[in-house]
Amino acid sequence: MKALLWLGLLLLFPLNAATVVVHGSVPLETLSQSQLRNIFTLRQTQWPDGTPVKVIVLADSSPLHQRFCREQLRLFPYQLTGIWDKRSFSGTGRRPQQVDSMAAMLELVRTEAGAIGYVEAHYVGSAVKEVRIE
Repeated sequence: MKALLWLGLLLLFPLNAATVVVHGSVPLETLSQSQLRNIFTLRQTQWPDGTPVKVIVLADSSPLHQRFCREQLRLFPYQLTGIWDKRSFSGTGRRPQQVDSMAAMLELVRTEAGAIGYVEAHYVGSAVKEVRIE
């Protein structure tokens, strides 16, 4: 019985959930699910103040990237890659910059104006701004 109770509690708090982070100068606190998807599919290319959006992602093989795609964007990683390829080949967008670790993600988001990325929740610090997804 206790095991079932613990399992239920664990399901309430997803392990290693992806948290969206942006550069400190990005002028917003929340994004809708559709806005987030538009940003990561390269449809939204500027923030409300006109600053260009710079998307930063982890490798397709990263478990966090796979969870972020499925849970936040409602896409499989291969679908997102296909969208990026189409935009890149058609000249209507550039593939996001890819990093190999959450530390590299945080560093780029911290230093690049207009940057957006994602990390595990416990990695978020004061150097970047966390954005709520509604």
